[in-house]
Amino acid sequence: MSGSKTVGAARAGTLSGLEVQGTGASAPGAAKALLALTVLLVVFGLLSVYSASSFIAQSEGLPDTYYLVEQATHAGVGLLALTVARFVDYRWYRKLAWPAVFLTLFLLVLLVVPWTADNIAERVNGARRWLTLGPLTVQPSELAKLAVIVWTASLAVKKQERLHSLRYGLLPFLIIVGMICVLVTLQPHFSAALMIAGLAGLILFVAGGRIGHFVFLGLLSLPVLWDQIMNSGYRMNRVLAVLNPSARAADIGYQLQQSLIAIGSGGLFGVGFGQSRQKLYYLPEPQNDFIFSIIAEEWGLVGSVLVVGLFLAWAIIALRIGRSAPDLFGRLLAVGITGLVAVTAFGHIGVTLGLLPTTGMNLPFISAGGTHLVLGLGSTGVLLNIASQRR
Repeated sequence: MSGSKTVGAARAGTLSGLEVQGTGASAPGAAKALLALTVLLVVFGLLSVYSASSFIAQSEGLPDTYYLVEQATHAGVGLLALTVARFVDYRWYRKLAWPAVFLTLFLLVLLVVPWTADNIAERVNGARRWLTLGPLTVQPSELAKLAVIVWTASLAVKKQERLHSLRYGLLPFLIIVGMICVLVTLQPHFSAALMIAGLAGLILFVAGGRIGHFVFLGLLSLPVLWDQIMNSGYRMNRVLAVLNPSARAADIGYQLQQSLIAIGSGGLFGVGFGQSRQKLYYLPEPQNDFIFSIIAEEWGLVGSVLVVGLFLAWAIIALRIGRSAPDLFGRLLAVGITGLVAVTAFGHIGVTLGLLPTTGMNLPFISAGGTHLVLGLGSTGVLLNIASQRR
């Protein structure tokens, strides 16, 4: 046990004490680069949302710029959140860790309790994922991701000496994160539940948790995952659609088939901005879940690779900022935020390419939607604050 504790502490110490030549001096440059990349992604997102949604808006009797204006409004709120977060000491979020978790649990309960969900939650495609609170529409599962990141990072610092223990170190995390994942699954939003569990696991592993415990917990969860897939017809069908898209092109594989047609039609340089044909009633949710497909069709392989490169650069710079943080909480917070953006981005791209089962996953900073854009920009502001308080 003492040897395992030493290994876990060594890994956490490696992260906390990692010194790379020029890291401290390069933090301001990294912050500027991260901000520039984020703004570039948001601006490109506005163009992409307009291109993908203009026809849909007109078919609904709305101005062709309806979704563009809506997205621009969300971007404005998000940039305000980024600016505020940039000047708020990130260590202050440790005080909000438990309140954020309790608020998240409360909002998630509202979505699954029938007598509240019927009044303040709209069912879309068989799922209740959004709460309507007056003029605001909030997606609690997106709030849950950020709340779990802050809470897990905060508690991991407090319990760092016990993280080598399954009973006294990881079990408290399993209880809270498990409750959140169960509530998110009941919406249902299974992919978000997996994301939340994965983010918590990533932070705990980096903080010093034993790899053997994670392997054990992973094997222990396999029957649950199998049950969720096998006993849910649409989830199993989506897995089968990935294995053979053309065989299910008329039903459950329709979205994936249309996505692959869009990507294949783009060729090397694309059909041109605004010239997508798959957005004309063929590809559902082209401005949200499949916006990368429209990007690939209009900008081609070259444009697609550039977008992938932008996200990869964003993740590398964010990790570099985290590496220069002055304490373990800042480093774990940066790892969690980076994991959230990177996994969501490459998960979205994987879905559109048919590498992952079809699920509702936005492309960060680009897909249409308010909650994920505002939280993504606010999280970027947190990274900028961490960069400003480097070692």
